[in-house]
Amino acid sequence: MIQSELYSTTQSDSKTQEEADSNKLVGSNKTSQSHILIVNDDPRTLAGLTKAIQKLGFPNTISIQTDEKAVIATGKRDIHCMICAYNTVNINGISFLKMVRKKDKYADTPFFLTDPAFTTVKVLKAGHAGVTGLIVMPCTVKILEEKITGTLGKPKEIVVGNAEKQVTKGSNLIKDGKYSEAIDEFKSMVNQKENPEYYYNIGYIKSIQGKHSEAIVAFRKATQLDRLFAKAYEEMGRAYRALGQYDKADECLSYAAQIHLDRDNDGHAEDILNEILQLGSESLNVFNSLGVIYRKRGDHKTALTHYTKALKIHPDEPNIYYNMGRIYLDMKDSDKAREFFQKAVEIDSSFKEARQVIKAIDLGML
Repeated sequence: MIQSELYSTTQSDSKTQEEADSNKLVGSNKTSQSHILIVNDDPRTLAGLTKAIQKLGFPNTISIQTDEKAVIATGKRDIHCMICAYNTVNINGISFLKMVRKKDKYADTPFFLTDPAFTTVKVLKAGHAGVTGLIVMPCTVKILEEKITGTLGKPKEIVVGNAEKQVTKGSNLIKDGKYSEAIDEFKSMVNQKENPEYYYNIGYIKSIQGKHSEAIVAFRKATQLDRLFAKAYEEMGRAYRALGQYDKADECLSYAAQIHLDRDNDGHAEDILNEILQLGSESLNVFNSLGVIYRKRGDHKTALTHYTKALKIHPDEPNIYYNMGRIYLDMKDSDKAREFFQKAVEIDSSFKEARQVIKAIDLGML
């Protein structure tokens, strides 16, 4: 049977047996209490999505046409699932997604991006930002049902209900030094339901046992299941360090630090970046990231020190000069700031932001 398209505006009010059954399932799982945020600036698409979501048993929909209003909505009430356009005139889905992921309560909230055609670049950007899934528009009610109820409507399995007990048991086994038994406990959970936390726990145990190669395999599996699992990247980096593979250690730790920076967890990011420096790494990104952290704290002197170190590694990087110019602006030294912005433009003549700041300084606006 062909499902009706979401864009249809002449849908019959009578439900098919399949739709009725799906609504019964969703209702039985009490997902009708979930708040679904739908963000799209096309009125017809927004109305179609809203109607379809409500027919699936989610009456508490919040339909919004701009990402700014969507941000406000996430602060007014708890949202349990979000469906947002990838990129339109009034909506930048990736920016909204990144903003949402920075909030602890929305770190794991299902977030779907919609678009008529997802290119490879779009998919990669969405994945890196932490998207749950992609929905190609227009889409059928059946596909939408699979996406949404797949994250909100599945009945909780007994093994999942017992997961906390198993985690506690496994943790206690680790404390008692019974690593093999702990691994068996965590493996049994992995077999029941794939979860990045379980693979992380196995990797952690393997690291304690000194089996760093096996630990890396487990940590890698955890990051495949959750591409923003910062702690797994951290521990994988340390496992690589234990094996003497410092380049890979640097790469994993740097990625973990960037995830923390994106989430405004500057303290965690700083600790990891300093750990990278202790490895003897002279990385441009490390010094630049530390400069960003100290600038945000208002510690201009330390920030400039790190940016200067970054320039020693890569003296022709325009973004470093631009960042240093911003610090001098913060310090109310417009003349010094202009020198650095000008240097950035000399290296990269297409550096629009630097040109705009120079113009503002010359006009006495800064």
